[in-house]
Amino acid sequence: MNLLSVGHLAAVWTPNPDHPFTWAKFFGLLAVVFGCLIAFAGVYAARSTWRGLDPPRRRTQLRPLAVTAGVFLVIGLAVVAFGVWLF
Repeated sequence: MNLLSVGHLAAVWTPNPDHPFTWAKFFGLLAVVFGCLIAFAGVYAARSTWRGLDPPRRRTQLRPLAVTAGVFLVIGLAVVAFGVWLF
């Protein structure tokens, strides 16, 4: 019996033959990563902008920065949810 037969290689490359890795799963994983990056970038940008402001202006700019971070977070989480649905 040859250890490098086709059956042995197929067992290595297909961990679960009932659920093969398809293009939909690939794009789902890509959407999850991209959505996480969108959410992280929005929250990081709002946080770093808020920390860079002078202390008297921080209070007046809190609401617009929170809305901006919230929009990025909602869009990012929507893309992540779509990716999870595909995956």
